[in-house]
Parts: sequence; C-alpha cells; structure tokens
Amino acid sequence: MSSDLLIRGAAVWTGGESAQVQDLVVREDRIVSITNPGAAPTQTDAEVIDGTGCTLIPGLIDAHVHLTTPSEAHQPRSNADFRANAEPAEKALHGYRNAIKALGAGVTTLRVIGHRNSAEAELRDLIERGSYIGPRLKVAPWWVTATGGHGDMFIMKGVTRQPYDTADGPYECRKLVRMQAAQGADFIKVMASGGLMSHGDKPEWPNYTVEELGAIVDEAHSLGLPVAAHAHSREGIRRSLFAGVDSIEHGTYLDDELREVMVEQGTYLVPTLLISAEVRDKPPGSVVSPEAQRAMGDILDHQIEQVAKAHQAGVKIAFGTDSSGNVCEFGRHARELALYVQAGMTPSQALRTSSVYSAELLGVSESIGAVEEGKAADLLLVEGDPLSDISVLTRTGAIRRVVIRGVDVTAFSRLHSEVLMP
Repeated sequence: MSSDLLIRGAAVWTGGESAQVQDLVVREDRIVSITNPGAAPTQTDAEVIDGTGCTLIPGLIDAHVHLTTPSEAHQPRSNADFRANAEPAEKALHGYRNAIKALGAGVTTLRVIGHRNSAEAELRDLIERGSYIGPRLKVAPWWVTATGGHGDMFIMKGVTRQPYDTADGPYECRKLVRMQAAQGADFIKVMASGGLMSHGDKPEWPNYTVEELGAIVDEAHSLGLPVAAHAHSREGIRRSLFAGVDSIEHGTYLDDELREVMVEQGTYLVPTLLISAEVRDKPPGSVVSPEAQRAMGDILDHQIEQVAKAHQAGVKIAFGTDSSGNVCEFGRHARELALYVQAGMTPSQALRTSSVYSAELLGVSESIGAVEEGKAADLLLVEGDPLSDISVLTRTGAIRRVVIRGVDVTAFSRLHSEVLMP
C-alpha cells in the first residue's frame, strides 16, 4: 500500500461561505479523513504538506474547452487553419500540451468540445488507465452542425468536406449521434445557433429546427449521452430547451421567459465569458479578424449581465471558459471565476460553479466536485483565501499544489508549464 498524503493546517473549503482550518488525509486516490488539526490518523511514512496560510478546494472542472488547438502562445496560428491543415498527430500533441497547461492552473477535469481526427478520446483513455499524467477528460468526438450552420462556417473555404461534417434532417442527425457514440462519446455537442467568430455567421441565427434538435436529443438520451447546445440566439435557445438539451453553452440572448424554462427543466448554463474577455484584451488583429474582435469585446458586458440575471433567477451555472488555442489560451481558466464575481456571485458561489455544478453536469458528482471523505482526491492548494478574493486563483505562483487521483502532480505540471511551454 502506498503511503498517505497528509495536508496539514489548510483552510478546507467544503462548499459553504467559509473554510475551516483542518487536516486532510488522502489514501490511494481517496480522501479518507478531514479532522481538526493534529487529530488525523496516518501512516508513519505519510507525505506531509504544510497548508498553513493556504486554502484547499476541489480541483476546477472546466465544462467547455477545445483541447486540440494550437498550444504555442509565441507562435499564433488561427484555429480554422489548424483545424483544417494540421495532421492528426500534431493535433493530439498540441492537445496534450494544453491539457497539462490546464492541470498546472488547477483544472483537474475538462469537458472537451471535440475536433474530429484528433485522438481526444484515446488520450482520455490513456489518462484513465494511468499511462499518461493529465486531467480527467469528458469528450465529444465532433460537433453536430447543419449545412451553413455555425460549425460548418468554421471550415475554411476550399477545404473538402468529409462525410458528416454536417448533418441535415432528423435521419442524418440521428445517424451522426450514433456514429459519435460508437467513437466513444461522453456527450453530444450540437450547434443550435450562429456564433461570434465564424466567418459570415451571425449569432442571432437559429441553426436547427425543433424536429432536428429533438431527434438529436432523443437519440443521445437513448444512448445515455447528455446534449450540450451551442446557442447564442433567443430562438436557438428556445428550440434547444423545447427539445430537452441538458446545457446551453453561451446563452448570450437569454430572456426572463427562457431563464424560467431553464430553472423548471434543470438545464445548466455554461456562460464562457473568458473567451470574450481574452479576445477583447489581445492586440488588434493578433488572433481573430478585427470584426470578430470588436464583436467579442462589444458583447462581454451584455454576457456578464446575462450571467447576473441567470444567477438571480436560480439557473444552475456550470464553469466553462471556451479555452481554445491562441484565441483563449489554456492555463488562464480561473479568470472566468473572477468574471462571475463581477456578475454578482460571492466567491464561494463562483467556486460552486467549478465544482458542484460542473460535476453534476458531467454526471460525476458521486466521485469528484467536493472536498469530502470518500470522494476522489482531486484537490487544489491555493496560497491565500479565494473566498475573500477570488482573484488569488489567477496570481502567478498562488497555486501551491495540484493533486489528482490522490497523486501530487505539482512538480510535473510546473516542469511543463515553466520549461516546455513558452
């Protein structure tokens, strides 16, 4: 049996508005005790981590990322060019680098909005088997999009479409869901509206009919797969909710009626504010077209207002950043939480989006998403008190330890972040 891991004297956050100084013991991959300081029973050869002055929280769960995107910040490359022209092996290697960047930033689980021919499901399985160190992954192998829809608009002109790059009509939609299930999908991603950055697209456009969305949801749910709907427009959101999707990604043009429906149905909102903030703050034209950059910057204040209204209405909000290559670099995830606080959440409420609610959305709340005895030891030791100042999570050097599956991977993630990842 491996030795225990004892984290001594940290303020342990268990989901409330405050944290209590305690000792926590990890054995194998589980939290086995949380006790008053000095009372924890451990093996004599336990590894001891001094948590004085630190807060212990669950590892962050980012419910919306695009993993196999460019990972070299010093060599900007458009996501569209990378998606169209990079070889599958190159995509996979960039994806692993991005995963380690996320892990170093305290993100221990990623819900991956997939790119086909990128080996994301295979990477997930290697990590689960212990062959690779990395965050837990939940993967959609590809999106479901209509001809002329948001996903189709991301495919560069002149690039030959592959079978089922698009799906039109209920029959094709059902077949694509089945194909993705056969490829190892953990969930299904559907483009239910236009977007902000795809060429020639408009966010207010709906993309699929209720009949098509209903077929996607029915087929996915029959296979035990939840459905995430990219939906900015009111009509796209309305149709998605009518069809019974499990989450609305972005939700830019929600209104009071739609928020009420989300509360009634228990539908999650994954706001992805970070990508708008990151694009707005980059040098003009450095990663996206000037038009797309203006659109993203102009919409951010509205998106923050929408999150505030959704939170006040009781909509369940799950943490998601839309981290994606050079557009929204991996490793900056915690800024999304600061934006939630800007929208009116308390720091503890913001942290629940990245733990309790994201774990529920991913269907893994029985094992992760909380610091509790019996849960898997996916933990983040942070210098300072994020419950009084959420921005400590974004400060360089504030993340003292990252533990996943009971293993302290801090040294590994720091090596990759500081040496190998300019």
